[in-house]
Amino acid sequence: MRYKLNDEISFWYNLVSKIIFVGSVGFLLYSMIVETAALLFCIFFSFFLFILIQMFKKYKTIEFDEKSIYFDDVKVDLKDVEEIGLGKIIFKINLEENPINFFYSPLSKNFNLLKTFHQRQV
Repeated sequence: MRYKLNDEISFWYNLVSKIIFVGSVGFLLYSMIVETAALLFCIFFSFFLFILIQMFKKYKTIEFDEKSIYFDDVKVDLKDVEEIGLGKIIFKINLEENPINFFYSPLSKNFNLLKTFHQRQV
């Protein structure tokens, strides 16, 4: 049985940040016409949200079972995984270390399950 490491909360974080970004750009256009103090605030806020949205693009959707991790049509055995950290899984294929970034949420119950499966395989 496959479990999802990323649950629906990562989708909602991404969606809400995009909605707020669009709203901040709209407010930026409005403040260009009306007020200069709001203009500076909107520039910094929009820049921060733009960086946040760019961070979401590097996250992978990850599924796993008792023996393997699946992402982007790639299967990695849990034996090849070096480390499972908060937001990053490091594994070795052909003597190269490759990291996988994922959206970590403390509300996710499957993260501890993945660590348990990894400890059993190692």
